[in-house]
Amino acid sequence: MGRGAARWRRGGCGALASLARAVGCGNPPAEGGANTDGFGFSGAIDGNSAVGADGGDADAGAPIDTTGGGKVWKACEQPNTWGCPCETAADCDSGFCIDSPDGKVCTLTCVETCPQNWFCAQSGAGDAQFICLPKHATLCQPCSGHVDCSSNGSAKCIPFDQGGGFIDGSFCGAPCKDHGDCPESFSCDPVGLPGDLTVTQCVPTSLSCACSKSSVDKALSTACQRGNEFGLCKGARACSADGLTLCSAAEPTVEVCDGEDNDCDAQTDEDGALGCKIFFPDQDKDGAGIGQGYCVCSHPGPGHATSGGDCNDSISSIGPGAKEICNDIDDNCNGNTDEPGASGCTVYYLDKDADGFGDPNDAACLCKGNKTPDYVDIAGDCDDQIDKIKPGEPELCDAKDNNCDGKTDEENAQGCSLHYLDIDKDGYGPTDTGVCLCKADAIYASNKPGDCDDNDGVVNPSKGEFCNNKDDDCNGTTDDGDAPKSCPLVTGVTPGCKAGVCGVASCPGNSFDIDGKFNNGCECNADGNYGKGGGTCATALDVGPLGDGGTTAKPKGNLMPGESADWYKFHAVDGSDANDCDTFSVRARLVQGQEHFVLDLYRGSCAGKSQICTGELDTQWTVAFGNKPAFGPFTEAGQKLGKVVPSPQPFPAGECKCTTTAAVDGPGLPGMNLCADNTAWFFVAVRYKDGQTPVCAFYELELTNGIYKL
Repeated sequence: MGRGAARWRRGGCGALASLARAVGCGNPPAEGGANTDGFGFSGAIDGNSAVGADGGDADAGAPIDTTGGGKVWKACEQPNTWGCPCETAADCDSGFCIDSPDGKVCTLTCVETCPQNWFCAQSGAGDAQFICLPKHATLCQPCSGHVDCSSNGSAKCIPFDQGGGFIDGSFCGAPCKDHGDCPESFSCDPVGLPGDLTVTQCVPTSLSCACSKSSVDKALSTACQRGNEFGLCKGARACSADGLTLCSAAEPTVEVCDGEDNDCDAQTDEDGALGCKIFFPDQDKDGAGIGQGYCVCSHPGPGHATSGGDCNDSISSIGPGAKEICNDIDDNCNGNTDEPGASGCTVYYLDKDADGFGDPNDAACLCKGNKTPDYVDIAGDCDDQIDKIKPGEPELCDAKDNNCDGKTDEENAQGCSLHYLDIDKDGYGPTDTGVCLCKADAIYASNKPGDCDDNDGVVNPSKGEFCNNKDDDCNGTTDDGDAPKSCPLVTGVTPGCKAGVCGVASCPGNSFDIDGKFNNGCECNADGNYGKGGGTCATALDVGPLGDGGTTAKPKGNLMPGESADWYKFHAVDGSDANDCDTFSVRARLVQGQEHFVLDLYRGSCAGKSQICTGELDTQWTVAFGNKPAFGPFTEAGQKLGKVVPSPQPFPAGECKCTTTAAVDGPGLPGMNLCADNTAWFFVAVRYKDGQTPVCAFYELELTNGIYKL
């Protein structure tokens, strides 16, 4: 049968099934013909059975109604006749119940003639009775050996080989000489048998056989097998009421650890099966075995490990995963002895440029016996290709880390220059921020020092000075140099700058800036005596003599910056006392500028003891007579200082009469004043009132003698 074998089919001519896809309905042999088909059948027949004739089973699909010897043969036309089913000989009119492809059936006795595909033969050895027997009784019947097909071996048990290791079972053939010897759907072909034997047999043209009723009744079976690259599995096919079963052989698969013989080699879960685990001999019980190991489905027992790689199975401290030790032994079984990193090793560093310092990123912990000259025990080299680059080398401005400190061209490297912070990005930095760098960076961006305000981009040594209370040019002085040039132009004024304020630095000629207002310039002109004297008592301006006959002088002036006072002097003359009247009376008063100025009056000198009065607007020194209160300075007669109140109008000074002889008017009081000579030098200082701010204002002074009296 092919893969996915077809079920056996039943049918035929009447009650008898013909040979599977082979035997058709036709004419029987000539009447009285006996064993003329050349199959060599012989055998004894008893009352219940008959020996099967040589040949194959009948085809279940072929009709058997036929004619023979001019007679029409119809199976089981009447009960208990030819072709009717039977159990024993008593069930048949002929007294013979024989095996046929359709099971036990009644047969005929014969002399020569039998139905087509039946032949006439002795019923048994030495028996004179002849009966009709099936010509191909075993054709296409499942078989295990040739004996299942023929007692004399003429019909062979033929394996149906589908190729690829698949044998669909073995089925009986029938001997033949040509195709005419074989039923319909069978051909007479040479067949190769095991042992290089070739025979000619009737075989199905479709390489397919079905179960005849006889085969079903006998539950005949045949061996089959399935094979592929994994192996060969054997099985069987049997005839049943449902037909020929499929081959029970399993499909060979790769052997798997599952307790089954997957590849049908009669071994279960053998070494190397899929899912196996590799075990290694482990005599020292260190968990690692030695050798190549073997892959098995179950643990082989004590003394085995699931990992290998042990190179010394006698010492448990030696094996994969063990710590390599500097001891000239391959402790970890990696094929190397005392390799880098072994316990007890020393860290060394590769020194390619032979400068005594190794590359810290190329270190190896080596056993001393494995150390080579190009490894040193000092690290720190940051460029192991150049021997002039290593720790301790001077740093150079060459874009390299010469001393291997992790910095390149750092501060103070050889060849550096000063660079300064430049926060305001004006190209200059504060001098005290200078650091020596190989090149400017984002922080120290300037190579020009001297910036005195690094938060102001318009302040640096390259700038001009402005009148703004800043040291714009960073020379250490504020508002100097060209600062006044930034002030507005005012006619006739040389500008100046102080504390960021424009002012008058100097005025032309004898003009001055008294009010300090820059916009009106030199608003005040000095008096005509400016620069000629009068600034001190020693240089007092002489207004001439003032006789006591009523002489008057009226000097005018003003005070300029740098002048503390205007000093004047005059010689007050005490003339002859005509009519014995003394008219000597000196008065000094401000008649203009009283709101800004005061005067100080001295008699005789500018010494402090000669000061008559200070800070006055009007003062007088005169002669007092008799017992009147004394107003005026001390006199030779002991009179006291005093103040005078200006009279509303001038009137003659002095008093008459004076005498030349002293007299006493009352005890202890001086008498009439003597007509003495009071001539003296007087000094007047005109100055600002205390607390007065200098102003551009003029004063006028009136100096008299002999006009006003008390």
